[in-house]
Amino acid sequence: MSGAAIFAACGPVSNAGPAATTVAEPEKEKQEVAAPAAKMYQQEIIPMTSAECGRCHTYHFGKIKDDGGKHQLDCSYCHEQFHAYNPKKNNWDAIMPKCQGCHDLAHGPDFPNCMECHHEPHAPKDIQFTELTKPMTVEGKQGEVQCAVCHKNEGSEFAQYPSLHNTEVNCQGCHAEKHGVIPSCLDCHEPHIPGQVYNDCLVCHGPHSASNIKQYPEDVSNASCSSCHDGVYNALQANVTKHTALQCAACHVSHAQIPLCQDCHGEPHGEGLHKRFASCLECHVDPHDLPVNIKK
Repeated sequence: MSGAAIFAACGPVSNAGPAATTVAEPEKEKQEVAAPAAKMYQQEIIPMTSAECGRCHTYHFGKIKDDGGKHQLDCSYCHEQFHAYNPKKNNWDAIMPKCQGCHDLAHGPDFPNCMECHHEPHAPKDIQFTELTKPMTVEGKQGEVQCAVCHKNEGSEFAQYPSLHNTEVNCQGCHAEKHGVIPSCLDCHEPHIPGQVYNDCLVCHGPHSASNIKQYPEDVSNASCSSCHDGVYNALQANVTKHTALQCAACHVSHAQIPLCQDCHGEPHGEGLHKRFASCLECHVDPHDLPVNIKK
């Protein structure tokens, strides 16, 4: 046996066991980062507020803020699912809330597609007239303006009392391009007399039944009547009689109603005279321009 071999066999023996392993630097960094990240997922998550949604969805938040009306709710009230769109599944319709969930079919089964008129659910009353004035496609309703689906009274008035308001102007002609705008008659029409305001127009006129003069109060101004009935008004003023002092509405209690003289005067002459002249106007000619000397 050689001396070299004896040295190798008799050399000191280590008690440390297998050589200790060391963690590589990149792996160590991962572990240091993962530790606090794991703790983060132990936290309780508080749902986002609508204001926080608005940080990204600024357009929708602004619409609700300015024109949301009763839709000024928490976003999660309608959007029970969000950030769940998957382009592979094309599941947009599935995750978007449906109007019918709260409103059912508000305008009946003929109008199931709410978004045809209510393009922006975050501003539900911002309705475009270009859509509303298209003829209905529902069987048996072609040609009707869709506004009448909601505004039934106005639609009925239009149908019963046609005028230039519905044969030439139509809904969008007065209500402009924004739903809910209430115009003044004086935007298009001159007042009958100086100083009249919009509410004065409504005493006699209904905008959706313009050809039908409404029941007016007895104290309506004679000057208001004169704008259309200038001939009889001028005659009353030129030939002053007791009739001149009366309000037009005292005799004409409804528009175009022609009273009988007997309604106020009875039969003031003898029986024989009334038999001979059945009509008072055979002698008195014109109640608005009574002759000084009665007709012979």
